Amino acid sequence: MTNYCVDTNIIVYTMNGLEPAVSFMKKAQNEGIIFSVIVEAELFSSWKLTDEDFSDLRSVLDLGEIIEVNSSIALKAAELRRLSKVKSNRSLKLPDALIAATAIEHAAVLITRNEDDFNHLLNYGLELFNPFSTQ
Repeated sequence: MTNYCVDTNIIVYTMNGLEPAVSFMKKAQNEGIIFSVIVEAELFSSWKLTDEDFSDLRSVLDLGEIIEVNSSIALKAAELRRLSKVKSNRSLKLPDALIAATAIEHAAVLITRNEDDFNHLLNYGLELFNPFSTQ
C-alpha cells in the first residue's frame, strides 16, 4: 500500500472541484493519506472561509491522518533547507520544508501540483506525484 502526503494545493483544488485532484483523492482514500499539520494550518488560515468551508475542509482532512511536527521532522526540514541553499542555491520556505520532511519521514509520496517547489529535493529521499501532469 502506498502512503500519500497531500499538499495544501491539492486540497484546495479538490474543494474547487478540479477533476485531477478530485479523482486522485477518491483513489487515495483507499490507500494511506497523511497531512502535515502545516497543511491544516494553511487551509484554515484564510479569512474568507465560511462555516460550510470549515466543515468541508474538515471532511477532506478526515480522509487521512494529521501528522504533528516532531523533532525528527523539524530536523529533517532544517536539513532540507540547508541542502536546498547549498546544493541547489534555492530558498526553501519553512512550511514547504516541513511538508516535504513529513513525507520523507513517513515514507510517503508527496502529492502536489507545485513540483517546481520540490523537484530539487528528489535526490534527498522525496518522491513526488502531480495528479495534474497525467492529463
